[in-house]
Amino acid sequence: MVWEHVHKYTLITYGLILLIIIMLVYVFHVTGYDQRPEYFEWTILYFGSAIIQAYAAIIAVPFTIWVIYMQSRYGYILVRLFLNRVIYPFTILGVITIVTAITMSLEKTIYAYHAFMIELSVALLFLPPIIHYIRDLMTMSPENVVRTPHKASGTVEEFIAASLHVLRLVMVEAYPEEKAINNILKMIYENTRDVEKLKLYPDTYHKIRDLLKTIVYEGTYLPDIYLLKGLMKNFMIWLVRNRKERITRSFIRYYRAISLRYMEERLPSEGIEDLFIEPVIDTLKALKAKRNILGYALDQLIALLHKIKRAGTIGDITSLEMCHIINIVEKHVSGLETLMEYEKLRRLINEIRGEFLCVY
Repeated sequence: MVWEHVHKYTLITYGLILLIIIMLVYVFHVTGYDQRPEYFEWTILYFGSAIIQAYAAIIAVPFTIWVIYMQSRYGYILVRLFLNRVIYPFTILGVITIVTAITMSLEKTIYAYHAFMIELSVALLFLPPIIHYIRDLMTMSPENVVRTPHKASGTVEEFIAASLHVLRLVMVEAYPEEKAINNILKMIYENTRDVEKLKLYPDTYHKIRDLLKTIVYEGTYLPDIYLLKGLMKNFMIWLVRNRKERITRSFIRYYRAISLRYMEERLPSEGIEDLFIEPVIDTLKALKAKRNILGYALDQLIALLHKIKRAGTIGDITSLEMCHIINIVEKHVSGLETLMEYEKLRRLINEIRGEFLCVY
């Protein structure tokens, strides 16, 4: 429907331009001016100069405003990826300048009338696409901002880093666009699915860390839990595969904090299962991670359960929900009994069962 509307609008616009040109040709023919080229000598000069100045203003002013806006919202680095978008309007300006220069050179010849009509036709011909292009650029959505780095970036890792940067900036806005946030998150998730082929560039995991810190500390809009779960799981696989133990530990802490944030918006059992147990415990078990990493993950799970237990004690979480959380934890930590931290976890689980009268 959108493309049909655009196509219809384009046909109407060029139909009106053609009608204007035909009417001018008819008027000049009736008045006899088309046979008197001397009347077009100064017209060609002034009109040609006006066309060049008008197109230069139409291109320069909106682009200046756009660059200032984009740089203030997304940063200088991202704006550089849009430099190739400037080629199109300046190509049009170059064509118009060349045509105008040629027509101006014919001002004192018998072809002055024809030169003027060519000059006018070219000016009108390029006006709709340049206005349409600038309008699209000025109203660019965050999703389209992300698609540009996708085309301009040399690697998938660079695209992921740029997209994470945009996503974080959109999330911290006063009135974030929820649809845009989830669409960008979906694009990033789809590009991290083939995680085995991705290289771990420092800039990429720094952007991941910044996004996680934003969600945890800045009280931003919480994106779709299932998209975020998939992305967090892919990041964890990425780090473990590349043997980045220190970064893996810090990410496990962020995952714990994120699951606590989601517990304020959704059921606590969903937050702990979808944003900590599955992307951390299940992933580390599946990858057969080192015992020290698995032990650290269990320590963080114990810390998470302590916070949940305190919330249950003061009545923020129901006894039924507390028991459901314990059942989820027990199901997912099976097979880790040989770890030293498992015994601490077992004691805490039994303590919670006793306090909240959970049935075995």
